[in-house]
Amino acid sequence: MGKNDVALSSYFSDPQIFADLFNAWMYGGEQVIDPESLMTEDSVQSRPEYVRPYKHVRDVVKMYQRDGIQLVLLGIENQEKVDYSAPVRIMQFDGADYQNQVRRTEEENRKRLGLKTGLPAFFREDRIVPVITLILYFGEEEWDRPVRLHDMLAFPEGDTRIKTLVPDYPIHVISVRRNGSAGMDISLLHTELRQVFGFLQYQEDKEELKRYVEENRTVFSRLSSNAALFLAASAHETRLLKGLNREEEHYDMCRALDEWYADGVSEGEKRGEKNGICKGVSAALLRILEKKGSVPEKCLAYISSQKNMDRLNQLLDLAVASETVAEFEKKAGI
Repeated sequence: MGKNDVALSSYFSDPQIFADLFNAWMYGGEQVIDPESLMTEDSVQSRPEYVRPYKHVRDVVKMYQRDGIQLVLLGIENQEKVDYSAPVRIMQFDGADYQNQVRRTEEENRKRLGLKTGLPAFFREDRIVPVITLILYFGEEEWDRPVRLHDMLAFPEGDTRIKTLVPDYPIHVISVRRNGSAGMDISLLHTELRQVFGFLQYQEDKEELKRYVEENRTVFSRLSSNAALFLAASAHETRLLKGLNREEEHYDMCRALDEWYADGVSEGEKRGEKNGICKGVSAALLRILEKKGSVPEKCLAYISSQKNMDRLNQLLDLAVASETVAEFEKKAGI
């Protein structure tokens, strides 16, 4: 598991957070799934004996039950980049969960009926519970495809019959950094998860983020430690964990956020100063070249795109030492 997988697994293992996410996604925010009705399942999946040994560790998986009756197995998978093989991968994960249920049912039937190992023990009246896997996607790029198995398949042109006979397999993806119908509608969340996802949705706009944090300062001043770790991992900002004590249940992230924001402003100012200097050197360089002749568009574009001061100073020296623009281009390798 990567750092983000570990952080996500720890955070969403909390039944309150897990239930909040699925209530928002499945039931439009209605509080249908009671956190106490969620049972933690083994996240390690094994392939059947007849294939190459393989194990996959689900990020988070819980069984939702009501009145002692198992209703559905709910899983979460973390994704930071668009996975163009996701339908096949999720189909394998879900299939492994179904296979594990069949095995457990067979083991119970063999034990109950005294059947020998190896004989079929899954009967007509036996049933297993549905499996639903939700992909939490944290990337910036839009995930528009693939969202089903058929998006990956090359069906022969002119033969529609084949497509109708191939079972499809849709997947469920939430683009966490997008709000509304295109992503995660945070207004449907009722725990601190709303603010955690909200932070990620505003992260790229520092002014909007600052406003959002101020509006939700009460929550950010008492984040759970697991929420802070998950947020820092998802935002790729370890500076947000400044002063975190894992022994404490809650963490005041506001001070770290204020310092992080101030650092961002300072870095922006420095970048602005550096860009200003680069533009000044580029302008001086072009003035020197224009005195030696007409400057081709390609040469102009190359100089204007330079952000490295060492390279710009080198070009400036070459311009001074060259008799013509053509000589300068040759020496500069443009």
